[in-house]
Amino acid sequence: MPSSPRTDHSGLLNAPAEFAIADARRADGSVLLTIAGELDIATVPTVRERLTAVTDAGARRLVVDLREVSFMDSTGLAAFIHAKMRLGDEGSMTLVMEPDSYARLIFEVAGLVGVLEVVDTLD
Repeated sequence: MPSSPRTDHSGLLNAPAEFAIADARRADGSVLLTIAGELDIATVPTVRERLTAVTDAGARRLVVDLREVSFMDSTGLAAFIHAKMRLGDEGSMTLVMEPDSYARLIFEVAGLVGVLEVVDTLD
């Protein structure tokens, strides 16, 4: 289902970013999940399925790169909270977001920046 166009602060319509998701195992044993585009009710089920598959395959350390996410709603927040709960105390999840990004704003407004590990870069 295609995403609808979003209106920026000037009132102009912007074409929605293409949704994409990919994962890769890193040298340190963690799994890097890279997400681009919009995280909303249409795309979050795919994210949730991928997060579940990665944790079911034994990943205990997740790094989720959200630097290319252009929009996120509460369903996106719920997917990451659910994944963190699946990892439990023995697992970890790091979310990578630009400091001035929309995704970071959503996490800050929800009060999750202090609850989940949020960093600015993959380094």
